Amino acid sequence: MKINKKGFTMLELLAVIIILGILMSLAYVGVSQYLNRARNTTYHDFEKSITTGVTNYLIDHSSSIPDEGGTLKVDVDKLVCEGYIEDLQDPRASSKTCNLESYAIVVRNKDTSSNMDIDYEACLVCNGYKSEACSKSIEFDKILEAAPSCEVK
Repeated sequence: MKINKKGFTMLELLAVIIILGILMSLAYVGVSQYLNRARNTTYHDFEKSITTGVTNYLIDHSSSIPDEGGTLKVDVDKLVCEGYIEDLQDPRASSKTCNLESYAIVVRNKDTSSNMDIDYEACLVCNGYKSEACSKSIEFDKILEAAPSCEVK
């Protein structure tokens, strides 16, 4: 008498489950690395946006440019309120922005002939991310903050 064997043995099912587990863990690692790279790219774009915004702000408000050897801190809230940059939505927590603790650093070095030598850096503080520029200890000659009437999230 022949036994009709239908289905899989426990060993075959276990092998399939192990293979699927390995494939899923590899996919998870790949996707998480991709998401981290995308977040870091977003943070670097935010930093560029802050430096571009403060540059444009100082073009429009040249009286705010620090004296030679001076430093200036411009809060991101001010740049957002005055329309120089958009809200910086945190990619890790979409309900939050990176505006509150972030700022631009403006340093005016020694001028050369008729040109101003100005350096711009962005201190971006988001959920789990902080720019290198934030770790610098700088005494600011002047700080520009958003007006109290400005409503920033």
